[in-house]
Amino acid sequence: MCGPKPTKQYFNHGVATNRSAVSGKGTLSAERLQALARRHAGAYSAARPFKHIVIDNFLPESLSLASMHEIQARHESNSSFWKTRTTTMGFKRGRGGYPDNTDGGAFGPATAKLFDFFQSARFVAFLETLTGIRNLVTDVKLFGGGPFSIINGGFLSLHTDFNKHMSCGAAHSRMSPVPSTVIPAGCQVVTPGWRRINVLLYLNQDWRESWGGAFELWQTDQNYSFLDYHTKVVPQLNRLTVFSVTDISIHGHLDEVNHPQGDTRKSLSFYYYTPDIDDEPLITHNLHESIYMPGHAAKRSTNRWREMVPRYIIR
Repeated sequence: MCGPKPTKQYFNHGVATNRSAVSGKGTLSAERLQALARRHAGAYSAARPFKHIVIDNFLPESLSLASMHEIQARHESNSSFWKTRTTTMGFKRGRGGYPDNTDGGAFGPATAKLFDFFQSARFVAFLETLTGIRNLVTDVKLFGGGPFSIINGGFLSLHTDFNKHMSCGAAHSRMSPVPSTVIPAGCQVVTPGWRRINVLLYLNQDWRESWGGAFELWQTDQNYSFLDYHTKVVPQLNRLTVFSVTDISIHGHLDEVNHPQGDTRKSLSFYYYTPDIDDEPLITHNLHESIYMPGHAAKRSTNRWREMVPRYIIR
């Protein structure tokens, strides 16, 4: 699997159309969550460039605001609390691996409550009704997920996520160089099935588009023969993005964070899995890690947000 040729990577669309997120209920009630899911299930399934939804005011405002302050306080008081990952494909900062990234209580009571909620039966039921995907399970180890606090300069190249993640012994470099349906000797799958749903909660008050860090959704085909910048989502407070993970769900945030006061781009990420993929032809049975796109799709910039115009912007 490889990305498209650099000469066929993206289209500029001129003036983007402003698009609104749907309105949430601002509640943790199972009954109201189900009503919200039923109302928007059709739109989720029909969304382009791949199945997704953006919901504003998803949680009680006081809860999201309290969690935002807890995460920001951790940024200001103790930078060693975070683990920074720097590669040519991204510069991001999260809590770390298991068990560190599973402890919402390390931030405070509001964040701990959110961790419990997003792994609760009522939220999983909401996802199943919204997406039509059954038998979803949470990842108690939050592999690759949990809290993120992206400092200035942070970005993430365009990619689609791993379908399963394996841990291998010293004789292997995590995965076989060639994707395969066979688990190599000395390796084991450490995620609870096939990755199917990503949930991203943004915790940034009055965030401006010019400060970077906007979530990008790109369109492609199964041969990665082109990339088309489709939708930009500015990471505002209490904004939830849910999307289906397939081999063509290309996403990232190439506009690097550049907050004038040094505040961070804060978010919580949770991933959901199923034991099989019989219902989803856009997930290959070949096991693979995240697949990154090359060329322009891997390059960050501080002024790119003015020049690269998607079809739609959710501000």
